[in-house]
Amino acid sequence: MNDTSRDVLDRGSLPALLADRARRASDRRLVLDALAGLVAGALFVVLRPPMWIPLAALGGCLAMFGTWGILDRELSEASAGRRARSLSHLRTIVAALGVVTAVIFGFSFLFGMMGSWIS
Repeated sequence: MNDTSRDVLDRGSLPALLADRARRASDRRLVLDALAGLVAGALFVVLRPPMWIPLAALGGCLAMFGTWGILDRELSEASAGRRARSLSHLRTIVAALGVVTAVIFGFSFLFGMMGSWIS
């Protein structure tokens, strides 16, 4: 096993891996991820190409990843108080929305593939 794979295994879970990746990303990258995910998701909803629901959900996942990273960075710079609590709550809500969009992606992709397979 090489050092890179050991490093990934030492981090543990998928949420820990995503949090680490967001914390290592630059501010510019996090803003780009949030905006690109939002624009892509909205574009798929408006244009409705084949399999638009899983594609829009992937855009939502990317937007939530970037937004979570931005909120996490702001929280680390905030002093304890009302602002820190608000940022913490927002970060939790965004993480939950990210999980919801990931679940929507998984099920809609699965059902989309099964629909074409069964037909």
